[in-house]
Amino acid sequence: MFPSNERRKSRRVFLYLFGFAFTLLLIGRSSVPLPIAFTTAFVPFELSEPAHLPFEATETYANVIQLNQARLIYKNDAEQLTVWATTDLGWNHVATWDEHVTLADGSDAYFHKIDDTQIVSWQMGNVEYAIDYKGDLTKDELVQIANSIQ
Repeated sequence: MFPSNERRKSRRVFLYLFGFAFTLLLIGRSSVPLPIAFTTAFVPFELSEPAHLPFEATETYANVIQLNQARLIYKNDAEQLTVWATTDLGWNHVATWDEHVTLADGSDAYFHKIDDTQIVSWQMGNVEYAIDYKGDLTKDELVQIANSIQ
């Protein structure tokens, strides 16, 4: 008539794990800055970081925007670089790109400058990446950063 101790224990473990996963999901989706390594656990795709940054970042953090979109932020007092990654292909709604560029692996990428922000966008597998940069780097240096994302 009464549930066995084993069933109650299983139910309790399930509820604990479900609550823990739900809490992690809420934390990951918040706008609170999170460590980059922690954020990658919340997106259903491989999220790559740049191996090359031509400036010293005094702050690095990430946010999960949606379950299929994350951003990695590297900044100091004078510069900010944001790496966007998403499986929502075509999300970057730039009306016209200024220039077509080719990455080292032969991938097509696109460059655009608007006001004080430079953007490089490309697709790697089923993930679309975009780099937004504010500061003094050149287009070629941004392309080098894009090349360093594996």
